[in-house]
Order: sequence, then C-alpha cells, then structure tokens
Amino acid sequence: MAPLRVFDYVIVHELTHLKIKDHSPAFWKIVKSILPDFEERKEWLRVNGMGLHCIGYY
Repeated sequence: MAPLRVFDYVIVHELTHLKIKDHSPAFWKIVKSILPDFEERKEWLRVNGMGLHCIGYY
C-alpha cells in the first residue's frame, strides 16, 4: 500500500485530467498549486509503484 500522501497525488493528478487532458505545463501548474511538493510524491510512485499490490485484485 502507498502512503496517503501518494494517494493524494494520484487523486489530484486524475482530477486535474478532468480539466486538462494532457500533461502540458498548464496541467502541472494546477497540480503544483494544490500539491506544491508533487514532484516528491510523483518520484515515490515512480520508484515504488511497481511493487504495490491491490488487495482483492489478482
């Protein structure tokens, strides 16, 4: 399971896609306005994401 701060990043990331469909600078500007440290959270997910498992989804 990921830390809650990483869940927050994923949620903000996906909700931002409701407004901006791509990963343009405008997209990241919105994400950063909500989570100023999003780069750290994004990096944690990049490094650790493949090791995460969802309970009940195998």
